[in-house]
Amino acid sequence: MRLATIDIGTNSAKLLISKSAPGNTLTPLAERQRIIRLGKGVDANGVLSEAAVERLVKTLQEFQGIAGSWDVEQCIVVGTSASRDAGNSLSHTIRERTGLHYQILSGEEEADLSFIGAIAGLPRSNGNLVTCDIGGGSTEIVRGTSRGVVHECLSLNIGSVRITERFFSCQPPKPRELETAERFIQKLFADSIAPQQESYCLVGTSDTHRLLLDLHHALVSGGIHIATGPLTAQWDRLRKTGGHARKLTLTQVRGWVENLVQMGESDVLALNPEKLKGRSDVFPAACMICFELMHRLAQGSITISKWGLRHGIGLKILRDGTLR
Repeated sequence: MRLATIDIGTNSAKLLISKSAPGNTLTPLAERQRIIRLGKGVDANGVLSEAAVERLVKTLQEFQGIAGSWDVEQCIVVGTSASRDAGNSLSHTIRERTGLHYQILSGEEEADLSFIGAIAGLPRSNGNLVTCDIGGGSTEIVRGTSRGVVHECLSLNIGSVRITERFFSCQPPKPRELETAERFIQKLFADSIAPQQESYCLVGTSDTHRLLLDLHHALVSGGIHIATGPLTAQWDRLRKTGGHARKLTLTQVRGWVENLVQMGESDVLALNPEKLKGRSDVFPAACMICFELMHRLAQGSITISKWGLRHGIGLKILRDGTLR
């Protein structure tokens, strides 16, 4: 069975083509990603712009064509934070324009599906886990076990686009803007997340986590050239922290945040023009969220899963035949 799973987020649209594999798991065949910034301005007014909807429609039509070339048997499209903010009228628009059934996930459903993808994307996992999925409009946090048992799901209205639009007027942000954003993130986590009593592994399951891991590996290996400037000494210290195949330490994430929030957008983009195109302006805020969550949970490291929400959607369909 071949599946196309499409995840429409606040900032990006992602397509996964996969086929079923033994043991009710997936074999990825192809992936595409387009930056559509569907949620631009939604935090302030709760309305999707006509231009944003048009970008979404064109991207879905493109993805339909790709899925057709792979002869998929089923195409599942889900919307997350920005779609939740906009309401059900978006589903009707997408159905009329593309013929696709557009399912808007609740925050809890998004968290659960991200958790399914995260644990399936870990090479080895055992015991208690807390997974974190940082998006453009929301962050999903799930406490459970490596066997797939979920104990608690949280979906918080805090994401890279939301933080950037709400608090930052320029890049790099002004010191007062940065301080206000940090206080907001810290308070939301403190109000929402109780300290964990048992030991567990913190797992990052978003593209933010995977990109940050890739950037750190490139920095350590010399694959990133940092021009001489005021941050040279900080980059040198960060480079010397070394690298791990699938983990980032709290010290490493803190170092990246401290550097990113002092950089202009073009300098952030230059770190990896291909992967940061369309997200260089919001990437510093995403890394701030990652750091503050690690700090709140008193975690010295975070393990990065290779899979996320779109993989969890496919796995759920294979196992249960439906998302709900």
